[in-house]
Amino acid sequence: MLRSRHLYGFVLLGGLLSSTGAVEMDLPKEIPDEPFDIQAARLEYTNETVIASGGVTGRFENVTIRADKISGNPETGDLHAEGNILFERGNIIWQGTDLDYNFITQDGVFGPSSFYFEPAFMSIDHVERVSTNEFLLRGASFTTCTNSSPHIRAHAKEARLVDEKYIKAKGVTFYAGKVPVMYVPYWNHKLSESIFTFKLGFGSEWGAYALTQTTLPITQNVDSITDVNLYGRRGVGIGQGFSWDYPKAVGEFAAFYLKDEDPYRRFDTPEAREQIGDDRYRFKFEHIQNFTDTHYLNTKWNYLSDPAILEEFFKSEYRNNAQPENYASWVYGNSYVGSEAFISTRLNDFYDNTDRIEYSADLYRTQLGNSPFYFQSENSIANLDRVYAETNTADSKYGSARIDSANALYLPQRYGFFNLVPRASYRATYYSETEASGEELRHIPGAGVEASFQATKILSERARWYGKGLRHKIEPYADYIYEDTSIAKTQLLQFDDVDELTDENKVQVGLRNVLQTKRDGRLARFVDLDLYTYYFVEKDPAQDDFDLLYIDARMPLTKRTMVDLEGAYDWYAEQIPYFNTRISYDRDDVVFSLEHLYQKSDQSLWTPRVDLFPESNVSFEGYARYDDNSNDLQEVAVIGYKNFCCMRYGIGYHFYDDGEQRIMFSIGLSAFPEARVSSGL
Repeated sequence: MLRSRHLYGFVLLGGLLSSTGAVEMDLPKEIPDEPFDIQAARLEYTNETVIASGGVTGRFENVTIRADKISGNPETGDLHAEGNILFERGNIIWQGTDLDYNFITQDGVFGPSSFYFEPAFMSIDHVERVSTNEFLLRGASFTTCTNSSPHIRAHAKEARLVDEKYIKAKGVTFYAGKVPVMYVPYWNHKLSESIFTFKLGFGSEWGAYALTQTTLPITQNVDSITDVNLYGRRGVGIGQGFSWDYPKAVGEFAAFYLKDEDPYRRFDTPEAREQIGDDRYRFKFEHIQNFTDTHYLNTKWNYLSDPAILEEFFKSEYRNNAQPENYASWVYGNSYVGSEAFISTRLNDFYDNTDRIEYSADLYRTQLGNSPFYFQSENSIANLDRVYAETNTADSKYGSARIDSANALYLPQRYGFFNLVPRASYRATYYSETEASGEELRHIPGAGVEASFQATKILSERARWYGKGLRHKIEPYADYIYEDTSIAKTQLLQFDDVDELTDENKVQVGLRNVLQTKRDGRLARFVDLDLYTYYFVEKDPAQDDFDLLYIDARMPLTKRTMVDLEGAYDWYAEQIPYFNTRISYDRDDVVFSLEHLYQKSDQSLWTPRVDLFPESNVSFEGYARYDDNSNDLQEVAVIGYKNFCCMRYGIGYHFYDDGEQRIMFSIGLSAFPEARVSSGL
C-alpha cells in the first residue's frame, strides 16, 4: 500500500508546477522520487485528502487522468474526478464527467461515458474497472463509425472488456442505422476483427450474385464463420466454418454446400457428367498443434464433391493449389535428431496421388565423441502406393514397401584459410516390389570431398542508398561427388526422388558472392549470389562435359526492395531453359510485386500485382497473369475502394481466360480493410 509520504510528493511537485500559488502547508523533510505527479492551478490538503482543481492532470503509474477537479487519499489510492474527464491507459481512452478510481488496485466506477479502444468507439451508461485487465460495461453501444448517428452499431445490456482486446457481452442487438437487424443472447468478439462483410456483383458463370460472411466469436479463441452466397444462375450456397487460435494451436474447419441449378454450365462433357452432379460440396480441415518449437502436429484434409468445385466456386484457392492436400505430419526433434511420422492419402478417387505411410528419423551432422569425425544419417520406412484417377485407364496402380538408410562420415580439415571436408557415404534401400523381379536391395556406396575458402574486403565505409558501408565476401567452392548404384532406376517403381538416384561421378564448382552493409545499425545482406555448375568426370556419349550454369540469388537491395532470382543457362546451346524472377517493393502508399516464370518452349508467365494507397480513404488493387509465350491473357482483376465514414465500398472487374467475367461490388467496415469479402485477388 502507498504510504502517506507519496501525498507530500504529489503536493510539492504540483505546487512547483502549478501556474498559480497553492495554499500554504507543511512539507515533509524527505522528498522521495516517486513515479506520480499532479499538476493543477490549485492544490489543497485536508484530513489526509488532496484536492486539486483547475485544469488538473494526474499521472498514476500507467494511467493519466485529466479533469476539472480530482480529490483523493494517496494512502488508500482512492480518487474521485469530476467534470470533463479524460482517462488514458495504454490504448484505452475514456471520456466522462464522473469517476471513482483506485490507482493501487486499478479498479473503479465510471459514470456515463464515451470510450475508445482502437478501432471501436463505445458509448456506455455505466463502467466499472473490476480488475487490472477487465472493465464491466452496462448499457454499452459499440461502433467503428465516427458519426453521432453511426451506420452500424451493436448495443449490449451488459459487456466486459477483457485484456483491452476482447468483448464478452449479453443481450446484443445489431443495428443498421436505427433498424435492428440481428439479436444474439451472447457475444464474444475480438475488437481487431470484423463481423460482417458483403460482396455483390455479376459473373458470366454465376449471374448476379451476393456473397455474405458473418464472423461471430464463440469463445475468446474460437470463431464461427457463416457464409450465405446467392448465385443467380446456380442457386444458394451455404458455408459454415470454425476457426481457432490458441497460444499453441491454430486451425480451421470449413464446410460448403450448393444445390447447383446449372451444374454443367462450365463443364459439359460425358466425362464431366459422370463426375459432377447437382449436389456440390467441399469440406476442409486444417490444424497446427505446437508442443514445442521442434515438436508439432500439422494436418490438412480436403473432401470434395467433384474435381471442378474449387475451380468454379473457390477460384483463387484453385489457382494456388489445383489438387488440395490430404496429410498428417507429426514432427519431433532436438539439436541432434529429427523425426517425422507422415500419412498422406487421397480422399477423392478423381485425383492421382502417391499414398504413403512413412516414418523417418534423421541424425544431424554430429561429432563422434572427441574424434575429428562427424556422422550424419537419414532413415525412413514407408508403405507407398501410386494410385490414379478413376478416369485414367492408361496407367495401373502399383505399390511397394521401402526401407531407406543414407549415411555419411565427414572429416573436416582446415589449412590456414582453406577448408577441406572429405567424406565417405553408403546408402541402402530395400523394396518389397520392383518393376520386374519382386523384392530388391539397392546399394549405393559413395565418396567425395568439399573444398572452399573465403576472402573479404571492405569496399566502402560511406553511407549510400543501400546502407552504411559495403563489404564483399567471396567464397569459391568445389564438391567432388561419386556414387555407384547397384540397380538402375528403370528397374524400380517410381514414387519420389529416392527412386530416381543414379550413378554419379562429377564435380560441383561454384562461386558465392555476398555484399553486406549496415541498416539501422545492424549487419544486413545487400546481395547474396550463388553461381555453380557440374563437370562430369564420367558421362554418357551424348552428354556435354559441363552441366547447365545455375544461378540462385536473393538481393534485399533496400529495406523496401527485394529481388529473387533462380534459373539456369545452357552455355552450349546459348539458351535459358528456365528462369524465375520476383521483384517486390513495399512502402506505405505503394505495394508492388512482379513475378516472371519462364520455361523454354512452354511458358513465359508474367504476374504483376499492385496495391495503391492501402491505408487511405481511396485505394486500388490490380492483378494480372499474362503468358507472352502463347499470347494468352489468363487473368486480370482491378478493384477500387472508397471509405465513407465507417464504411468501405469497393467496385471492381475480374476476367479469367476460360471466358468467365465478373463485376464486383463489396461492402465492409473501413476499420477492417483486410476483412472484406475478397475480390479473389
